[in-house]
Amino acid sequence: MTDLLEGLTHWHWLGLGFALLAIEVLGSVGFLLWTGIAAIEVGILLLLWPFGWQWQLLLFALQSLVTTWAWWRWQHKRDRSSRDAAAPINERMQGYLGRELVLLDDSVQGLSRVRLDDTVWTVRCQTPLKAGSRVRVVGTDSHILLVEPLP
Repeated sequence: MTDLLEGLTHWHWLGLGFALLAIEVLGSVGFLLWTGIAAIEVGILLLLWPFGWQWQLLLFALQSLVTTWAWWRWQHKRDRSSRDAAAPINERMQGYLGRELVLLDDSVQGLSRVRLDDTVWTVRCQTPLKAGSRVRVVGTDSHILLVEPLP
């Protein structure tokens, strides 16, 4: 086994790297890309500066970790910035904050209804109000809009 490991050359590492990249093209998982790049880096370094098989394997393991971690950090920052930009997409209720509406019914036990866009919503208000009163949306509680009266 050690004879096999001692016979590793830069061609073996370059071949492994390109094989991993080819598999990545077919599978597109993302992980083999960075291990393939690490193998190519080891092959190039071995071509420039020969060193033992123990160091080759150690360098390959470290480079695989470093390249994968660097990609993860870059992707994580990118995902976070795109998530912040798209945050309101899945939070429909938050988009209604600050809207001024008119009550359709008198408030009974703090509940009433309003028409918002093309839907009738249940609203909750701490103050008893009559139908036709103007209110502003100040929050949400599950599927109920929290409102307060406008002066």
